[in-house]
Amino acid sequence: MVVSDPSGMQTPSGMETEEFERARIENAMIDPTNPDSKIKVDLPDDPADGIVVEQVGFESIVIGLPNSDRADDAQYGDLDIVTYDNNDGSTTVPILNPDGTVQITTVISGPDAPTRYAYPITLPKGGKLVDAGDGYFAILRADTTPLAMIEPAWALDANGNNVNTHYEIEGNSLVQVVEHGAGTTYPVVADPAVVGKYIKKFTITQQSNGFTFGIYPVNAWNVTVSPDEYYAEYKLYVNSHYEGQKYYDQIRCHWDFAPFKSPWNIDSWRPNVGYAATVAAGCNPT
Repeated sequence: MVVSDPSGMQTPSGMETEEFERARIENAMIDPTNPDSKIKVDLPDDPADGIVVEQVGFESIVIGLPNSDRADDAQYGDLDIVTYDNNDGSTTVPILNPDGTVQITTVISGPDAPTRYAYPITLPKGGKLVDAGDGYFAILRADTTPLAMIEPAWALDANGNNVNTHYEIEGNSLVQVVEHGAGTTYPVVADPAVVGKYIKKFTITQQSNGFTFGIYPVNAWNVTVSPDEYYAEYKLYVNSHYEGQKYYDQIRCHWDFAPFKSPWNIDSWRPNVGYAATVAAGCNPT
């Protein structure tokens, strides 16, 4: 016997969620000095080769750089920061963050620089680049599970003011549109921020009164990541009926008070009572 599950797939009736203790990992998600780093990033000398991002246990992806056919080869500055002069009034500066985020920063020097910056992505076989909602985009595997997330677009001018920006999808390319020009104080800094998976395993368990979703975090020591990133990835595993404030509140409660618990159990039957009441109930009863 099977029952319809909230992911749109089929789940055997009475399925038990696998429970196990996850080893606590204290090292950073990205650490170029550590051969056991969970995410490895290769910054190319030739920008046409793209940035290779590989998370342990998952397929690698290649993120192309804007205007790479005209850009100069990598230049290495202080602290080994890599820059690529795009020869169009912009410079690309990738930044690797310990929390697992690869910021592909573009510094726009003046009004003659482009307003569109394309990042072609080499996807795994059968994979897709999709709009994940709330400003997030995602790189999906062939089975529709996320391989990497792209955080909402942002851009700031030299005075720290927001510059209107958004993403578009053109084929397998993520395009950042930065609306700089008249009235803009230069330089402008903008970037797509690509992050690895935060959920290493996701389970759906049928209960008598609904479903329990099991979130197994990749690295609970990754405290710089906000609950928003976990929630954005969570939504890719369920249909829209199982999205909303009460689900976000349960994820945030685990993130705040029980990051080392594995899994974080998110229950569909929990009432939408607000964050304070969710905390008072102990995040969830299971």
